[in-house]
Amino acid sequence: MIAWWGWLLIWTALALALVATLGLLTWWLLRKGFRLLDDLGELADTAAVFDGVGEAELPPQAIAGLADIRDIRAREEARTFHRSQRRSERHRRRLERARRITTLDASKVRWPADWYR
Repeated sequence: MIAWWGWLLIWTALALALVATLGLLTWWLLRKGFRLLDDLGELADTAAVFDGVGEAELPPQAIAGLADIRDIRAREEARTFHRSQRRSERHRRRLERARRITTLDASKVRWPADWYR
């Protein structure tokens, strides 16, 4: 049987351990938060460099509900055509690379001298 003061010591130690753990976790999170704020500040400085760049290249914004249906269809067809062109070009490049990799003539390759021991 543990005396009353033994229980008091045990619970006091547990409460102190809890407070210490919560303090360490709070300190750890605060440091991470301050680092995040520093990174966000650097990102904002970097993004400020790009303000105003390429504004002339962007199309004017229009409300789609008020646009002419022919314009919307033409824009969508142009977008799908552009995507299909990019997809076919990527496919062609992949096929060329695959052919280049698989048709390697091993007799013409200069292999490292350590492989011939």
